[in-house]
Amino acid sequence: MPHPLHRNLHDLTTRTFDLLVIGGGIYGLTVAADAAQRGLSVALVECADFGSGTSFNHLRTIHGGLRYLQTLDLPRARESVRERRALARIAPWAVQPLPFVLPLYRSLTKGKTAMRCGFALDRLVAHDRNDGVPATHALPGGRVLGRAAAQTAYPDLRALDITGAAVWYDYVTVEADRLTLAWALAAAAHGAVMANYAEATSLRLDGRRISGATVVDQIDGREHHLTAHTVVNATGGGIDRLLKPLGAAVALPLLQAVNLVTTRPGPAAAIGGRSLSGRNLFLVPWRGRALFGTWESPSICTPGDLTIAPAHLDAFIAELNQAFPAWHLTRDDVALVHRGTVPAKLRDGQPPTLDGGERVYDHQNAGLTGLVSVAGTKYTTARAVAERIVNRLFDWLERPRVACATATTPLPHVPLDGDALLRHAATAEMVCTLADAVIRRTTLGALGCPDAPALDAAAVVVGDALGWDAERRRKEIAGVRSLY
Repeated sequence: MPHPLHRNLHDLTTRTFDLLVIGGGIYGLTVAADAAQRGLSVALVECADFGSGTSFNHLRTIHGGLRYLQTLDLPRARESVRERRALARIAPWAVQPLPFVLPLYRSLTKGKTAMRCGFALDRLVAHDRNDGVPATHALPGGRVLGRAAAQTAYPDLRALDITGAAVWYDYVTVEADRLTLAWALAAAAHGAVMANYAEATSLRLDGRRISGATVVDQIDGREHHLTAHTVVNATGGGIDRLLKPLGAAVALPLLQAVNLVTTRPGPAAAIGGRSLSGRNLFLVPWRGRALFGTWESPSICTPGDLTIAPAHLDAFIAELNQAFPAWHLTRDDVALVHRGTVPAKLRDGQPPTLDGGERVYDHQNAGLTGLVSVAGTKYTTARAVAERIVNRLFDWLERPRVACATATTPLPHVPLDGDALLRHAATAEMVCTLADAVIRRTTLGALGCPDAPALDAAAVVVGDALGWDAERRRKEIAGVRSLY
């Protein structure tokens, strides 16, 4: 079994760490795992639960960058191929191949000829896509189907006036939240000291050098002072919260990104569609259900804004029905709304758009040393971003770089299910609430709010492990329901 996660904030205050990571989403966790694996002493604090923010709210796909070939962005396409392959190597239990289907129309740039050219280029860029990948996870090359063949193979296309369809393969994360948590387990296995529900309220300075952070335990309210030679601010949409008091705010524009888990059964393949606004959307089969995304808010949002406006939800559903006219979706079909705040790109006179790359800020430009901030939208390439950041930290610490091994080292996996996994999570994976256990440590709440008998049973298992009385169990059950 993986190294257990035990929450003890006192352990975070007894020494000076090489690195303090603030933020326990996918970017923070991959940085912590990489740095710890390379021998740095690492601390990590997360204000809520690991992977509970934007990292929880994604489309569950691991894609190889085919879309970047449209703009001939070959470096990003290559990185996506490498990182997709890396995840299949180190966590085959978490991902599985899935066909993706894009309807094609009479168009010079988005028709059959353009896609055939794109697939020809993809065969060159992704020539090593399956190197070292288990045979069960090998991905075929893309192909173009004619209209009759496409509509026979994929009934969702029969309502569309298409000329054919492009078919390629990527991965879907069948264990999305366990995959995120695996990076925390990997960090702990290499000595990282971590705590969830521990909010960094301010950065500490020694002159103009960052020397750590003040952290408040969200469980008991106590304040702790952590010291570190370097700090990575990986707080996502809240990136400026700690920077603004130091005069180092980056004013990162943010959009709200939204995905919908529905009660409708999913098809056999992921299907692409395009709304009248020109938005590209996907219908992804996930754990037997239809998952739709990604829709972005039409205007810049405030950091951490996870409240979906009813008008925005209606607009999203309307666009889905334009892109997938055979589905006739309504609000009643929605079981869970995934939403997160992600970096946006601003262009004069045009609506903001999703920024598909990461933002990494070296705050030496603001006169601060020892501090780097990171925010991004792409789950697939978080490991590669972490590798680059840790390389920089070795230089700052004036130590010879140790080679990164996270692309080839298997991620920890817990081969349990049901009550056994709930019990293990409660005792060895830093579960503090029932929501931690049923939503992010298991798949019990992945498709919508569990029914009353399931929630009651889970509260008994987790509550027995953590010593909850009947009143605490009732509060925890109510807390889970409030999230839906």
